[in-house]
Amino acid sequence: MRTGIYGGTFSPPHDGHTEAAKHFLKEAGLDRLIIMPSLISPHKPTAKDDDPQKRLEMLRLAFADEPKIGISDYEIQKGGVSYTYLTLEHFKNDETTLCFLTGSDMFLTLDQWREPERIFACAEIWCASRTGTDRAELERKKAEYEKKYGAVCRICECPAVVVSSTDVRRALREGNRPGNLSDGVYDYIVKNDLYGAKNVYIKEYIKNNLSEKRYKHSLGVADTAENIGEALGLPESKLSKLIRAGLCHDVSKELPTEEQLALLDEKPDEDYIKVPLTLHQISGAALAKKLFSLDKETEDMIKYHCTGAPGMSLCDKIVFLSDFIEPGREYEACRRLRKEFYSKEITEAHINETFITCCKRQLDHIEEKGGAVHHLTRLTYITEVNKMAENEKKLDLTNADSNVISEQIRLILDEKLAKHIEIIPVRDKTVMTDYFVIANAQSTTHVKALADEVEYKLGEAGLKPLHMDGQLGGDWYVLDYGVVIVHIFVGAAREFYKLDRLWQDKSPIQSPEE
Repeated sequence: MRTGIYGGTFSPPHDGHTEAAKHFLKEAGLDRLIIMPSLISPHKPTAKDDDPQKRLEMLRLAFADEPKIGISDYEIQKGGVSYTYLTLEHFKNDETTLCFLTGSDMFLTLDQWREPERIFACAEIWCASRTGTDRAELERKKAEYEKKYGAVCRICECPAVVVSSTDVRRALREGNRPGNLSDGVYDYIVKNDLYGAKNVYIKEYIKNNLSEKRYKHSLGVADTAENIGEALGLPESKLSKLIRAGLCHDVSKELPTEEQLALLDEKPDEDYIKVPLTLHQISGAALAKKLFSLDKETEDMIKYHCTGAPGMSLCDKIVFLSDFIEPGREYEACRRLRKEFYSKEITEAHINETFITCCKRQLDHIEEKGGAVHHLTRLTYITEVNKMAENEKKLDLTNADSNVISEQIRLILDEKLAKHIEIIPVRDKTVMTDYFVIANAQSTTHVKALADEVEYKLGEAGLKPLHMDGQLGGDWYVLDYGVVIVHIFVGAAREFYKLDRLWQDKSPIQSPEE
């Protein structure tokens, strides 16, 4: 029996996956094809909110009409990182010829996977081109594998269906329907609000219930907030919430005051009557929550987007600023703030500084015009100024012990949503350094964002790296502070280089599980 194995994250399964599977089934002469979703991929970061059971269900829907194609939960049930050689050895027997399908990007690095010789010993390797333009490169690698490992490799003749899962997820969170999902998979995604897909409904509602001018402004705020979040390396789950808040922030603004007040559970503070243009932030939050079952984090992004509030989160501030600087805003104050904001690299510190500037200018403008100021606007400005003054009492690490420095780095990485942070003492094993601090980023953009934050925060504390190595879009970044060396990886790179295991006789200090 010829059995095919086609593995991956399938998040979500799209036309590129289904077409590759169907061609593989036919071209390899398979009696059956097993689709194998991974639990934790060694090659790609796993989203924090990933639900493997939902990925299984989407795959069942995607291949519902293919009797020779089955969906296996073997790797999900097994638990842990999904290594291909273990899966192939599990399904290998004397009566079965295994054929393993991989895309061209994975095929070209197959010799860097865990136990590649065991992979080649277990199965014929079939490669489906992702682009259709890399045939010569694939043939060279095929010859290398055949010579080095005695492998049996085949390059599929099927035409490439170029689809990116990242682009599919982006379209969904931006409220657009991708053209490369089956109806069943798409309906399931939207029903379960996977990848922020409820934004499709929200965008349609906003379009149908706001004026064209207000609708375009809402799209501009959503797009600006997403772009700022991406520049900071925020995870996709945060980006979808930023977009959702941007779409909804003015959802009630065009309603009469009486209707806005009726949306509230209790009478609002008198300042909302004195400054009626701010009322829509709380009525909008209430309406959006009622219509779309918003979580509290997204509700708060809407709730204070006009006045601000003490203790605003980073995402709250992003939506607040996006409302001012989105490209459609033509007021002189907005143009000025937009120019200033984009004149520097987008960092959390820059956002905080711009936020204070925006609050101050609001106060000055309102007072100059003799208008009423909402108490939250004044309180927000005072709070942020005091916070900045407190932060200026800088932490001084210039003479700190290496264990103090490494712990400070861990705190910085944890605050910026790094995962699997480890502090590994190595002073007894090498003269190179006292500690390695190793952490996972959730994307290559997040790698750079984490490295920038460590460099910035330690620089504020008086420490400059002796050496840095890495680049924008890279999957590994190193900052060498002499007594502490920081390594920031995407998951696949960390697994490949295995730095943790080189020092595994030491007991790492691990961050709390997320």
